Amino acid sequence: MRILLLIFFLGVAGTTATTYAQEPVNEHYEKKKKQRKKDQDKAEKEILKQHEDIQSKETKKMMKETKKKSKRLKKGKSPDPFWKKWFIKS
Repeated sequence: MRILLLIFFLGVAGTTATTYAQEPVNEHYEKKKKQRKKDQDKAEKEILKQHEDIQSKETKKMMKETKKKSKRLKKGKSPDPFWKKWFIKS
């Protein structure tokens, strides 16, 4: 008898998954949200470009090298190219 009750309660507990109704999609809101995100990204790029334009030549070069190294590190590679290691004394 206990086994039957146990099986019954486990079966009932396993089938009581709650389902949520999907919220209706507001297309106009989604379109505006995408447009705001696009405008925000564009403004951010413009600000970074202006910041770079007012820097000196040496600073621009340093910024470019740093950007390259950070991209390489994000990919999981060494910060220096493979051929530079050939000329480093160990």
